[in-house]
Amino acid sequence: MSEVRFNLKNRKEIKTLISLVYRFSKKRLVYSTSQKIQPKFWNDKKQRAKETASFPEYAELNNLLDALGSDVKTYHRQLIIDKETPTIPKFKKRLNEFMMKTDANNSLFSFIESFIKDREMSNEFSAGTVKTYKTVYNHLKNFAIKRKSNIDFNDIDEEFFKAFNKYLYSPALNNSKNYVKKIWQIIGVFLNDATDKGINKKLDYKTKAFNIKGTKPPQNIYLNEAELMTIYKLNLSENEKLEKVRDLFLVGCYTGLRFSDFTRLTANNLQVIDEKEVIKIHTQKTKKTVYIPLHPIVKAIIKKYRTDEALFPKTISNQKMNDYLKEIAKLAGINGNIIQHLTNGGEEATVLKEKWQLVTTHTARRSFATNAYKSGIPALKIMLITGHSTESAFLKYIKITGEENAVQMANEKFFIESSPLKIAL
Repeated sequence: MSEVRFNLKNRKEIKTLISLVYRFSKKRLVYSTSQKIQPKFWNDKKQRAKETASFPEYAELNNLLDALGSDVKTYHRQLIIDKETPTIPKFKKRLNEFMMKTDANNSLFSFIESFIKDREMSNEFSAGTVKTYKTVYNHLKNFAIKRKSNIDFNDIDEEFFKAFNKYLYSPALNNSKNYVKKIWQIIGVFLNDATDKGINKKLDYKTKAFNIKGTKPPQNIYLNEAELMTIYKLNLSENEKLEKVRDLFLVGCYTGLRFSDFTRLTANNLQVIDEKEVIKIHTQKTKKTVYIPLHPIVKAIIKKYRTDEALFPKTISNQKMNDYLKEIAKLAGINGNIIQHLTNGGEEATVLKEKWQLVTTHTARRSFATNAYKSGIPALKIMLITGHSTESAFLKYIKITGEENAVQMANEKFFIESSPLKIAL
C-alpha cells in the first residue's frame, strides 16, 4: 500500500497550505488539509513540522497529520476488504468527514484559539483579560511541546491535572499555588464554554480532584493616609523622572482607577456636575462608566501638569513604573516587615520583606478602597467608583489590619462610654 505524503503548496508564501498526497491504482489524490505553516518550520525529510519552541503548535499539527495519514490507509484497506473500488471522490468525502469530526470534537487548541479570537474582536472584554487567556493558552501549548504530544478535551483528567501542575511548579516556572489556581480557573472558563456548546463531553475538571489545596490569600499591601502624605511631601525636585512617577501614582491612590485607566486620563475626562468637578471615564476592564470626585491632591497635581490636552505626566510601562515606585517608597521610609508566602516546586515557604519592596501600581487602587472605607464612606458608594459588582469582591481589596480595625471600632457608638448603653460598674 502506498505511503501518505504531506507537501507544502507554495514555499514563496509567508504561510502556505499543507497538502496530503496519496497514490493508489495509478491515481493521485491531492487533498488540502486546510492547515498552514511557515516554510521555515517545515521538515521536508520527515514531512512534518519541526519540533521547535519557535513554532509551539508543532505537536498539535503533527498529531493531526499522523491521524490523517493513518485514516487514509485504514479507509483504503477497508475498501479493499469490502471489495469496493477506491476513487478520489470517495477519499475526499472520507477526509472531509474526518476533518469535520476533528474540528468539532478533538481539537482543544483550535477551540481555545477561536475562543480568544472572538473575545479579542468583542468590545466586552478588556485587553488585560484577553492577555490572561493567551498566557494560559501558552502554558498549555508549552506543556504539550515538553511532553511531545497533543492535548485534547479527553486528556483533561486527574492524571493530566497532576502532570500539568508538576510542570507549572517546576523550578523553571516556580509558580505560586495561587497563580496555578488562577490558571485552572481560566482553563475552566475554556472548558465550560466548550461544554455549553456541546463540544466537550469530558467533565472531570469539575470534580474535587481538580482543587488546588493549601492556597492562601495574597499578601497585598495598602498605603495609609500618613504614608501617602509622606510620599506626597517627598522632595524629588532633583529627580524629575521619580517626581512624575510619584505624582501619577498618587492620582491612582486618590481616584481608585487601575493603571490602564489613570494613565490615559485627559482633559476630556473632566466634567462639572452640580458645580463639582469630577472625573468621568469608561473603564477598560469592566467596561463601566464611573464618576470620581476630585481629591485635593489630584487637583494640585492637575494644576501642576495641566496643558490644553494633558492632565498628568506622560506615562511609562507598568513594569518600569513598579521599579521606580519601590525606589520612591524606600526614599519615603515606607518600612515594616511583611510576611510573604513563596512557592518552590509547589511547596510553600515564608520570607520577610520590607513594605517598600511590595509597592506597585495596583497598590494605588487598593489604598484608595481601604482609606475611603476607613474614612466611613459606605462600601456601595466606593464600589460605584472601583467598579466592583459584588461587595464580597470589593472587600477583598480592604486591607485593614486587626489593630486598625480595633482602633476604628473603639470610636463607634457601641464602644463609647457616653453611649446610651451603660453598664453599672
